[in-house]
Amino acid sequence: MRLRTVQYKTPELRIGWLLDPQSAIRNPQWTSLLMVILLFHSPIRTAPQMIEDLVNIKFQTDVRVFAVMAAINVAGFDMDAGDLIHNPVRKLVRERLAGVSEDLRERLRNFYDSHNTEREAIKRQGKYVSFALLLKGPPQFALSAKPPELPLEVQPLVGFESLLEELWTQGELASLWEQVRPEYVREIEAYRPLLRDMIIETLRYMRTEARIALDRHATLIPDLLNGYGVVNARNIENDYVVLVGPSRSSERPMRSLRHEYLHFLIDPLIAKYFGYLPAAEPYAKKIHEQPRVQERYEKDFTLMVTESLIQMVEIRLDHEPRGRLAEKMVNAYEQGLVLAPYFEESLEAFEKRQDALQEFFPSLIQGIRWEIESKRDATIAQLKKEIGTRTKQESGTKTAEPVQQTGIRSLLSQANQLLANKDFDKAAPLLEEVLRIDALNASALFGRAQIAAQAQELERALALYEQAADNAGADVWIAGWSWLRRGNIYQFLGDAERAKAAWSKVLTLQGDLRGAAEAAKKSLSQPKP
Repeated sequence: MRLRTVQYKTPELRIGWLLDPQSAIRNPQWTSLLMVILLFHSPIRTAPQMIEDLVNIKFQTDVRVFAVMAAINVAGFDMDAGDLIHNPVRKLVRERLAGVSEDLRERLRNFYDSHNTEREAIKRQGKYVSFALLLKGPPQFALSAKPPELPLEVQPLVGFESLLEELWTQGELASLWEQVRPEYVREIEAYRPLLRDMIIETLRYMRTEARIALDRHATLIPDLLNGYGVVNARNIENDYVVLVGPSRSSERPMRSLRHEYLHFLIDPLIAKYFGYLPAAEPYAKKIHEQPRVQERYEKDFTLMVTESLIQMVEIRLDHEPRGRLAEKMVNAYEQGLVLAPYFEESLEAFEKRQDALQEFFPSLIQGIRWEIESKRDATIAQLKKEIGTRTKQESGTKTAEPVQQTGIRSLLSQANQLLANKDFDKAAPLLEEVLRIDALNASALFGRAQIAAQAQELERALALYEQAADNAGADVWIAGWSWLRRGNIYQFLGDAERAKAAWSKVLTLQGDLRGAAEAAKKSLSQPKP
């Protein structure tokens, strides 16, 4: 089975792996497996007329996910394990399971180590989450399908279920689950109003009524034994399952969840009007030519169309000013989403209409014309020129007075302390105030890049790190760490060439880089995955 993979890596890591709906249709066994995904859980309902009563979304805890994640924590999954002050559930589980026999611990370690071909923990955990969703319930944790019928990514993990059964008994996971499950319920309650507001806002923009449809469902499951900010998403035909990791602060990864919800709404429309899509061939070369193209868009034309539309809808939902909208559209285009300008124009036209998006959709897709889209490079070049001119003008008109410089230093001092304490919510407005006074302040840009990354806005983080590096001046360490972190983001996105280029850029800098050069050398010396 082919997997459509969407991955994000930030200081709060995020990963989404989505099963291609077309592949699911070609593999009918997944229809029966879907029932297993939704069987072994504990539904949460606390009040009438909740969000579950308005749209197709469920909230649930899942003991299979808990058990598998507990097992890999014993086996060696240590992502963010050095900072568990904000995750008492994982801390408690790891402490309690430290008492299992050395024999079982060693066998778990050996399995985990011998079955890990991935270099990064963020990639390793994803296949175990998939594995968890394909198990039956405790205590045996039998597979819900024969090994040859499982997705390729989880087939190598066959046999882990027997170790899981042992851990369930020896580690007394049943009683431990009952002890920690209230925390999972509390996490669900924290998400419910946030998701309700997000969904209502999204449906309002699309002019779609909140309603229950029996053929499509979305399910949210807390995964508190994972790394901070991790989101795993799976969709099988019309049913979506999203697992959300813990957060260090009160902020939740709502942008990521909104993105998945937009897939939930738009994927079926793309599938329904698939025959209206233009031929992929003339677009392939244009996608390939983009300076920061993501490989997945080169390989999957339908995904490129879908993501082009979704990212433009997100910009409209964020109510971005024209200048910021242009920057985001250029960024999307250069990553290979070459229909972003078309959808931006089309959505502007949609907003002036009265019909719902699903009614507008046929003409939206049929309106794509190669003779127009083939000339978009000139439009993007002009936008980039305007963005550059505007940036210079803003820089020239925002010369800070001495008293302002004193205020800036105070704001930055407070913000940097908050960033060090991972209190991103309080740091953000202080940095925004600095940028209001001095739009090209490298330290503030660097801080905002960190916050954008923590909020899982990778595109914005890349742009802010680049701005910070360009304006670092004598603070050469800011340039060094900005290029290093850009390289780290590109590495996770699978763009090894741009990652290497960013890390190599660090080594061209002179001065006190505060460890950035050493980190870059280490990254460059790592073997390719």
